[in-house]
Amino acid sequence: MEKSTRICFQTTSEISNILDSIAENEKLSVSEVVDSIINQYLKDDKKSQGIKQNHRRFERKKVALPAYIGDPRWQRSDFEAITILDVSIGGIRFAVPKGTKLEIRNDSDSDSDNFIIIFRLPNNHWPINVQISPQRVFESTEEVQVGAALINPDFHAYSALQKYLM
Repeated sequence: MEKSTRICFQTTSEISNILDSIAENEKLSVSEVVDSIINQYLKDDKKSQGIKQNHRRFERKKVALPAYIGDPRWQRSDFEAITILDVSIGGIRFAVPKGTKLEIRNDSDSDSDNFIIIFRLPNNHWPINVQISPQRVFESTEEVQVGAALINPDFHAYSALQKYLM
């Protein structure tokens, strides 16, 4: 393919040095390295667009709600503070700060890996207490984000969530 368009961009000296190093190692020009990186990104993006379909039965609503999480066998005073990031009728995504005693694993298959979350929805006077089962765990440098399914929420929790999400 003939290259007929010229583009210029500014970057940091660190990225420039890395591009130069890659070009030297691969025996290519910096332009060819950048072109290769962009082409690979576009290929990967096209592949992932077909994969990243939303398989959830219910849409989630983005929130920033303070909450508490703990093992069902713990005393309430031992629960850890978390932030709920989004919520739906069927699940919750929340963030746990690193360094807590809470251990959430991605391979949870047993009931021992279930947790209780206590939170309050806006415009609802009573706290909601739900049991959750972690489904996906994503770690970053400061926190652990967890996507979890609700386990048989009681009538109060279900109706409060339904009312809030409408």
